Amino acid sequence: MAEQLGFSVSCYRGDIPLVRGCLASIREFAPDAPVCLVVDGNFSTRALEQAYGVQVIRRADVKDPGLKKLSYGFGLTKMIAFWEAPFDLVFHVDSDAVLWGDVRKNLPPGPWDVVHNEPHETITDYIQKTQYFDPARVFQHVPPFAWEGHPYFQAGVICVRRGALNLDEYIRMLELQRRFPDVFINGDQGMLNLLVFRAFQAGTLRVKPAHLQTVLPVLAKAELEQRFRIENGRPVVTGQPTILHWAGPKPWRGNPEVFKAPMDYFRARGMRACGLPGVVPLPAAMAADEFRSRGWPRLLARGKKKIKRLIGRK
Repeated sequence: MAEQLGFSVSCYRGDIPLVRGCLASIREFAPDAPVCLVVDGNFSTRALEQAYGVQVIRRADVKDPGLKKLSYGFGLTKMIAFWEAPFDLVFHVDSDAVLWGDVRKNLPPGPWDVVHNEPHETITDYIQKTQYFDPARVFQHVPPFAWEGHPYFQAGVICVRRGALNLDEYIRMLELQRRFPDVFINGDQGMLNLLVFRAFQAGTLRVKPAHLQTVLPVLAKAELEQRFRIENGRPVVTGQPTILHWAGPKPWRGNPEVFKAPMDYFRARGMRACGLPGVVPLPAAMAADEFRSRGWPRLLARGKKKIKRLIGRK
């Protein structure tokens, strides 16, 4: 029986506007693929479930106690899918990304356990220590391996065979992170690269690179505008399929310097699919969507802090 490949996306409440765009792009270019949404927090995803048929994994649904207790927060929530997604091959896409063509065509022929993005930048000593992991620090707490020369990857887009990564080792890293917060940097990225390349070197994991994503912050805005266009109300997809990933400044309406046309296009489709009436203008609806998901919770949190400070002074 053929293995089933599906997409996973993770989110907290503040990601919802981008999740709409991400899911809309998956349905545009991979309409037959199952999708699971790994959720951090107690908020409704009913509109997304109805519009896109996604299966939602909440904390109460997580079977492994270590994942349920420790694998939540920035960069970590998505890792749950690599062991508990409802399909065999987990194609993870961060919520701040959209498909630009059917990127499944880029996956190499098997057998493989992990397909990671081909290197998108030269890994200098500075980038190694600030984007992936600092060997001098991390190997004080985990067993060392010959780390030099591996093609360390941006972890926002990756395809993993469910259960292929060492869960026990990951849980130990999470426990260490709680004790030594400055050792594992960049959320999941350092941990995931360590898990993949240590096992690859040991011969227990089959790992292949492929073109999976375009990391937008490393390209000039003029080049992005030329390559990823919306014309006559449709994306112009030429050449190799890719995933556009805003791994840096996000495509929010308050960031005018950020190239955001593809995300705006799919966010608009996502909002209509989730029930936004056609008579409601999209710019106002998008602004309201961002405020509801991001602005209002932040204002509420600030208000609570002020009240606590006032009570403390009294």
